[in-house]
Amino acid sequence: MKVTLVSTAAWLLWLALAPQAPPVPAAADLKTWLAGRATAFSGVVLVGRGDQVQLLEAYGVADRAAGRPNTVDTRFNLGSINKTFTAVALAQLIQQGRVSLDDPLAKHLPDYSNRAAAARITIRDLLSHRAGVATFMRADFGSASVAEMARMVAAEPQVFEPGARQEYSNGGYILLGRVIEVAAGRSYADYVAEHVYRPAGMTSSGFVTTADSGAVALGYFTADAQGRPMMGGPSVGSNPPAPGNPAGGGYSTAADLFRFARALQGGRLLDQKMSDYLLNGTFAAEPKFGFALREQMASGRRLVGNGGGAPGVNAEFRLEPAGDLTVVVLANSSPPAATDLLGEILTHATGSK
Repeated sequence: MKVTLVSTAAWLLWLALAPQAPPVPAAADLKTWLAGRATAFSGVVLVGRGDQVQLLEAYGVADRAAGRPNTVDTRFNLGSINKTFTAVALAQLIQQGRVSLDDPLAKHLPDYSNRAAAARITIRDLLSHRAGVATFMRADFGSASVAEMARMVAAEPQVFEPGARQEYSNGGYILLGRVIEVAAGRSYADYVAEHVYRPAGMTSSGFVTTADSGAVALGYFTADAQGRPMMGGPSVGSNPPAPGNPAGGGYSTAADLFRFARALQGGRLLDQKMSDYLLNGTFAAEPKFGFALREQMASGRRLVGNGGGAPGVNAEFRLEPAGDLTVVVLANSSPPAATDLLGEILTHATGSK
């Protein structure tokens, strides 16, 4: 075997010239930077490295009338992040053989009123927003059961033929919630609490009612001339807590979402094969959307996660499947409050600024 000796001087020169990874900002530097950036932000920000929380800060007010500030323990409306919990619950049932991605909806919901559509819609279609069912969240869902919501969705006409295209659908995830209930033999809320929140250590997550208003952040939004909520402009109205469903509207804390991200990445919610498929495999084909996660690149690093937005609601979380970074941003104001701040934090936290 031939051994090549390298002088100390040459070795040091190589080290000096070799490409170096961007430095990771220290927690104190990140906190100082964020304090200057978040002066008008109302919500909570968490940045984690591995299993350690590097930064956890609260800003703004949870209830303006009461003068109650946001704290790191305040619960925020997650909007469509609830779809990710629904998708993980469904992935568990697929892993157990109770559901298949290619199952027709009719197999699990034989009473679905549009029988022709139910015979053609697959679980895969519902997950990837290609089923063509109702695309909106109905105001009259209220406190209806998931079974009742599914019947409301079924009563709506198909928007397009199953599989024909991709179009974001809250109704599709309502139906997935009902599939979970039928396959698991228990309510959606009970299943997710036992099989998603509990193993992830999420002790402050779930649906809330107006009775819980003292523990949650009220959402502030712009109202039009008729008092109806709008997405943009200065915040002049507020949303009291309302019942959520499998498509959105659950509440959680930044710390609980961090625990969820670590549990998902660490294989505590799904086995290794399904975890890898969830975090990586569903993005290999077009459209790159499956199991209610989306991709985002930051300084050449790949992250996945989900977000939610509505008048007075904006929530985002991202985790790095091949790295150690997790970022959670929760806001009690309309988009893009959390979405914009998330992008800036990812840029800063990956060392490109």
